[in-house]
Amino acid sequence: MTPSALRVTALVKQVPKGDHSGRLDADGRLERAGVVTEMNPWCRRAVAQAVRLAGESGGRSTAITMGPPAAVDVLREALAWGADEAMLLSDPALAGSDCLVTARALAAAIALQDQPPDLVLVGASSVDGSTGAVGAMLAELLGLPYAGPVLTVEPDGTRLRTTVQHDDGTESVVVDLPAVVSVAERSCPPAKMPVEQWPAEAAVRLVSTADLPPGTWGLPGSPTKVSQVHPAPLTRDPVIFRGRPDRQVSRAIAELVARGCFDAPVRAAAEPVPVPQRHGPDVVALVGPGPVAGTRALLGAAAALAADVGGAVVAVRAPDGPDDLARWGADELVTLNGAEPRPVARALTSWIAHWEPWAVLGAALPWDREVLARLAVAFGAGLMSDLVSLSVTSGPAPRLAGLKPSGGGTLAEIISHGSPQIATLRTGLLPLRTPRADRVLTEHLLEVADEPALARAHRSTGDDGDALDRAEFVIGVGRGVPPDRYADLEPIKDVLNAELAATRKVTDEGWLPHGRQVGITGRSVAPRMYVAVGLSGNLNHLAGASRAGTVLAINTDPAAEIFAHCDVGLVADWQEVMPYLVDGLRAQVGG
Repeated sequence: MTPSALRVTALVKQVPKGDHSGRLDADGRLERAGVVTEMNPWCRRAVAQAVRLAGESGGRSTAITMGPPAAVDVLREALAWGADEAMLLSDPALAGSDCLVTARALAAAIALQDQPPDLVLVGASSVDGSTGAVGAMLAELLGLPYAGPVLTVEPDGTRLRTTVQHDDGTESVVVDLPAVVSVAERSCPPAKMPVEQWPAEAAVRLVSTADLPPGTWGLPGSPTKVSQVHPAPLTRDPVIFRGRPDRQVSRAIAELVARGCFDAPVRAAAEPVPVPQRHGPDVVALVGPGPVAGTRALLGAAAALAADVGGAVVAVRAPDGPDDLARWGADELVTLNGAEPRPVARALTSWIAHWEPWAVLGAALPWDREVLARLAVAFGAGLMSDLVSLSVTSGPAPRLAGLKPSGGGTLAEIISHGSPQIATLRTGLLPLRTPRADRVLTEHLLEVADEPALARAHRSTGDDGDALDRAEFVIGVGRGVPPDRYADLEPIKDVLNAELAATRKVTDEGWLPHGRQVGITGRSVAPRMYVAVGLSGNLNHLAGASRAGTVLAINTDPAAEIFAHCDVGLVADWQEVMPYLVDGLRAQVGG
């Protein structure tokens, strides 16, 4: 069918260009003074798709951002790319807004348009925050279906046909309009225009909170807050080698041996899964369509929290979910008879209001993220996203706290003041606890309505991201390794039984699957050794490998940032040193 004229709104964000410090100002907000900024890479794709879809259908495209006055620049660039209108929501009262308050403000700004949009496009993530939740929160606030992150999006009458990107493959999804859709970085070329072609600031409509319905904005209205930022631990003592490839490798191997890199790892006994207390509030753990090891780690983390607050763990299981849950931390079981995130969130909203759990946890995966983002809106509770660890604050009213990777390799500590406290976790970095004795769980069935506005068709799978999360050896490749040379890495992969990882730029080019991306906006890994080949050392990438036992770096540029953040470095062409490195490693690991 030929699409009617589409009104498309693209939400964009101004972010620091390159690495940022991750430091907070006196008010607990990210420091941006003196920082060079640009349009978020994912938002560039949202703008490009909005302009294309509106232009091809004879409609109109609008770009909206929320930020300080200087954020007008990203809207000027969007207008230069071809957006018909632009709106800047700027007000000091908005400073420090978390993702929930940001979503509320943006939803209110969308409502200021002359006509409601047929399609709202958002970037799938952002390089300075990576909550991945604002799109789903907007969909809940606007009462719309949500799909994403999409690689392709094409109108078909009153519906959109999309290809959704997952860590382990892709899926064909058809969604009714109006809708909210998040855009993957690989979906299209970015909207980039030279500054001399940007229109004047006067072309942008300026609005403030005075134009919005009454609300509590900024830090005062945010149920989740960054309490502090922990600096990146300075655990690396780089030793850099130069010279002939064979001599470099010989000296590097000797250094790795001296550091005990090849010694058999001494593993502390895993902590057991705690037994339930049953005198306090419960912790809910979503058991979605994720890797089995991730589910077990999530249940163990939930059981530890429940023990701290004196409660038990209620596992909420999607249809066709695993059965082996009691040993890993579940004390009761709620099974859903439907899996679409919007109706699942509606069913859980009623159930949680009755059950009153202390916290609701899920994996940092698309299904869990959408369900929990919608729950965060329903309860006004906010969402702590992509945490790598959990803790409970002390005091008479303990709260849930967690750490997540931030700029400059730092870790931001976030505390939830909502009820219930809601969080997604990078389960690949959570410890696998020793399972306890098995038992039969009391099971409850929760009715979930159908989702008439969304239909899922073919899903292709192929990549095992969970294998990367728990690999003992990981080889990280940057753009210095072209895809037609990946076969040259097979010998070192075989010797180390290693998994391949990549920078964001590599997965953006489509050279490796999205599920292989390591960094703030990708996965976090903690291998015994991380071999960085042909990558510059962007701190946003290295934040995802900061827990590696040893980092071995290979780069031809002696000034590459990676050499400041490795243990052992080789200033060389990776193709020249690789045969010697494989031989040296083989002699140490002995197969």
